[in-house]
Parts: sequence; C-alpha cells; structure tokens
Amino acid sequence: MHTGVLALVGSGEYTLKMLEIEKTLIQTGMNSGKTGPYVQFATAAGLESESRLNYWKELGATQAEKLGIPSKFIEVFNREDAENTRWLKEIEGASLIYFSGGNPKHLADTLHGTALWKKIVHEFSTGSSLAGCSAGAMFMAQKIAFPIHFKNMEDGLNLIPNLVVLPHFDRYFSRIPTFMQKFIFQDDKAETVIGIDENTALIYDNNAWRVEGSGSVHIVAGARKESLSVNQRIESGIISKPAY
Repeated sequence: MHTGVLALVGSGEYTLKMLEIEKTLIQTGMNSGKTGPYVQFATAAGLESESRLNYWKELGATQAEKLGIPSKFIEVFNREDAENTRWLKEIEGASLIYFSGGNPKHLADTLHGTALWKKIVHEFSTGSSLAGCSAGAMFMAQKIAFPIHFKNMEDGLNLIPNLVVLPHFDRYFSRIPTFMQKFIFQDDKAETVIGIDENTALIYDNNAWRVEGSGSVHIVAGARKESLSVNQRIESGIISKPAY
C-alpha cells in the first residue's frame, strides 16, 4: 500500500474538460488496490438549496457513467451529517474521493476533527486518489483566504501544510497585476500561495507536484514568483508534501 494521488483543481469538476484527469486519478487508485466507487462530496454546497445539491449529485453521476465506474454521492452537508458513522463504511476502498465547490469554510468546519475526515485521510494514505475543486481544494490547505479580506484567513484542515490555494485564478485574479504580491504573508505558517487556473490541476504523485490541464499554476513563496503549465514539475520543497 502507498499514498494515493492528490489533485487540487481550479475549476471544472465532473465536466468533459476534466474527464481525462479524473480518469487517471481513478485508474491510479485502482492500481493501488482501491477498486471501490467514485465517491463524491458536495459538502461545500451544504448551505445552498436542495436543487443545487441535486445538481452536483446528477453532474457527478453523469461523469462517473462516462468513466464507466459506479459513483457514490455522500450526503454530508453539515456537522451532524459528518458525525454519522454510517459514512465511514461508505467511503472505504474508494478509487477516488472528490470534493466539489462551494463554501470552503463551511466544508472545513463540517469535517474538522471528525472520524469521517480521519477515514478520508486514511483511505488516501493507503492508495485512494483524493481531489478537491475550488472550495474543495482550498479547505485542504493550512489556511483559507478570502481575496476581498485576504488578511483575515480561516483555518483549513492542513492536509498540505504552509499553503494557501486560490482557485479560478485566471478568471478572477490574473487581471490584477499586484494581487499575488499582496499575498506574501508575514505569517510563516502560510507562506506559500498558489493560484490555480480554471480547468487546471496541481497533482501530487510519486513525491512530486506537477501541473495538468489547460491553464497554469502560479506560485508565490517568499520572494519567489513563477508560473508553471502542463507537465511542468514544481521544485522540491516549494510546496509541502501532504501530511497524513
């Protein structure tokens, strides 16, 4: 057994543009002996309407069908749901566990310190692929930053220490030339900031980070600033390894 592949995605979960990346994540999980379903969490949208939650359920199921794999939609939308031990068995052996978008603080608050989160990390540490898109990527970092109030950060679940993730980077932030420079935090617990473009993933596999998809990943680490595109690897030590 070995650690699964981790994907931080800027946007595009369950869409045709990300189909091949999701296919690779599932196959990698299966190659590690995790032959279970494509497990989908819409927890970050838990404060939204029932119709919105159904949207995520149907979108994920459609993507799984295209991939030829069973899917399992985990109905954890709040803290009470997360503490229901029935879900521990539901995610066991998943080939891919995927968190879609919404509110990253709600997602982190819902899962923080739960047996469910510990089980997710265990599945990842023993071979399941793990992915998060937009809010689903943000909450895995040490800190969650809301760009309008970027000095007031919330705690993420710290699967990737010393990191802040900004999804949808090309859509929202690339037009602001000094934006990333403003994200050079004095707090040494959150010193590396990554901006992930839409339909783009930053993937951790075989002890290294690399970029996949149609856009770029933008990094600020202290005085270092760089942008990397598809198949480029990130120099060791710039972004922390997952902690589990």
